Amino acid sequence: MKSKKKIIMIAVAIVVVLVVVIGIIAGASNGSVGYPVTVAKVVREDISSEIEVSGLVASEETKTYFAPVTGMVSSMNAVAGEEVKKGDVLLTYDLEDMQRASEENALRAQAEKYGIDATVANIQKEQSDYSKAVKGYDDAMAFVVHWSACLESATRDYNEAMYIANSYDALKAQVDGYKIEQAENEVPNEVLAQMIAEGETQLAELEQKKAQYDYATLESTVQTCSKELNEYKALAEQYKAQKIENPALASQSKQQSVLKEINEMEKEDADKDLTKAAEGICADFSGIISDVSVVEGQTLAEGTQLFTLQSVDKMKVTVAVTKYDLQQIEVGQKAQITINGSTYDGTVTKLSKIAGTNSNGAATVDVDVHIDNPDDQIFIGIEGKVKIQCGTVKDACVLPFSCVNYDTKGAFCYVVEDGVVARKDVVTGMSSDEKIEIVSGVTDEDVVISEVTSDIVEGMEVVVLEDGNNATE
Repeated sequence: MKSKKKIIMIAVAIVVVLVVVIGIIAGASNGSVGYPVTVAKVVREDISSEIEVSGLVASEETKTYFAPVTGMVSSMNAVAGEEVKKGDVLLTYDLEDMQRASEENALRAQAEKYGIDATVANIQKEQSDYSKAVKGYDDAMAFVVHWSACLESATRDYNEAMYIANSYDALKAQVDGYKIEQAENEVPNEVLAQMIAEGETQLAELEQKKAQYDYATLESTVQTCSKELNEYKALAEQYKAQKIENPALASQSKQQSVLKEINEMEKEDADKDLTKAAEGICADFSGIISDVSVVEGQTLAEGTQLFTLQSVDKMKVTVAVTKYDLQQIEVGQKAQITINGSTYDGTVTKLSKIAGTNSNGAATVDVDVHIDNPDDQIFIGIEGKVKIQCGTVKDACVLPFSCVNYDTKGAFCYVVEDGVVARKDVVTGMSSDEKIEIVSGVTDEDVVISEVTSDIVEGMEVVVLEDGNNATE
């Protein structure tokens, strides 16, 4: 498309030079002072747009494989540039060392489990001993309170009983003394007799009170309460010494639980790794191998990049288009693709959202064109020529390409009004190789200057050399 436009531009330049020369001669002969210009008029016709660009063939489905586990490569069947089928085994691991490592991991995990179980048992025993000590202390203190109350009550009753008994004994001794003294008197002493009578009356009252108490039981109760109280006090002190809680027990218990979980996960991961290694790596789809970075016998770390698989069933050509072409391209448009002398049908499937730059520094956007009917003659990375069918506008207003000019303000045309150049901003639409759609800005009544040189400026007087030319000529 570029070469064709170049030829047209050269031809147009030659015509412009000839027109200028003829205009000068004609002006000299008729006395006109206007600058000679060629013109065209807007016409209505169908216009179709086709963009022709080149790009490189690529796969639409690509997968890069990474080492699923750590281990040594036993066989490597992925060779750069070779085609593989879905399900083909591309890489296998040496399982002997991995099996031995898995067994060692299992034994190590079992040994660690025994250690964790023993530690957990000690923690549980210590926690149980603490709980028992707390309960024992609480129970002992409850008995201390009980026997303290018992001893206090028994002691009070015993003291009351002993007070009455002691009072009786003291009074009886006094009365007996009075009786002895009275017996020694030759004549009875009335005062002593009165005192003896009163004393015996009091003794009778005290004896009745004494009869209300079981002195042996009271004494035994006091001894029992005292003995039990002392025993439970000693027991409470013993439990108090045992119930000092280890503040690290809770953390230690959680730590052992986490270690146990980690131990189980490591064993499970080792089993999974062995299973993955036994499965090897197989092709997920048919395609071409590229970017191979490993060899047989190499020991791989998990996550090492191995190779890339590119599908040959889903192919595309990626082309870079300028912003002027981009406004005509839409997803779903049909295209013709020429690769290695063969022609294929294509469909626009994707417009990149990120712009790049071409070798000239102009902004470009990548467009993916899906190859609808690929065959085994298409090679990844080869050049493909793409013609994108951008559609047709029926009964469009069109002008020759040369009529439309561009500056920082946008697209515009120069028209001739009463022999003077005037500028009219236009909105353009679809374009073909030679013509462009005018959406708005000028009409079929306007006389549009078809060839604009640097000498033409707005407001200058001009002479139309080819009045009546139109866009179809």
